[in-house]
Amino acid sequence: MNRTLSRRAWLSVCLLPAAITAGCNAVGWQAGELCKACQRPVHKNSRTVALLDGKQAVFCCPACARSEHLQSTKSVQIVELTDFNTGKPLATAGAYVVRNSDVNPCTEHTHAPGPDKRPMQTTFDRCSPGELAFAGKSDAEAFARQHGGQVIDFATLAR
Repeated sequence: MNRTLSRRAWLSVCLLPAAITAGCNAVGWQAGELCKACQRPVHKNSRTVALLDGKQAVFCCPACARSEHLQSTKSVQIVELTDFNTGKPLATAGAYVVRNSDVNPCTEHTHAPGPDKRPMQTTFDRCSPGELAFAGKSDAEAFARQHGGQVIDFATLAR
């Protein structure tokens, strides 16, 4: 009995991290990478890199990075976005953002239960309204036609 238990314990210790990593990758999260501001797992198609008071930091999305500036008054300069369609790094120059669509990887999670055991209503989320980056205006417009939202040149949004 002890030998069986020790094998089970060994297997759970060794295989659980692999299962968690596989699960994270299945839903598009970067394994082990958490947002500097909200501590949520970073989704690979909305990953955002910014200089936070001159030091590089990874954020879950452009909205969260911009919220960090507004809430902390720290200097935040977004230097790299991720193309939502391809998951590839994207320079901010020439990028377009779809803001407030019906897709927001950051907020697609279950809500914590309240005292009455029902999911609590969210009244504020630093990642809302969602902002998804695209390499070209036509890609952003096609996405917005399907999912709603406003297409904005990133340079205009960053002002």
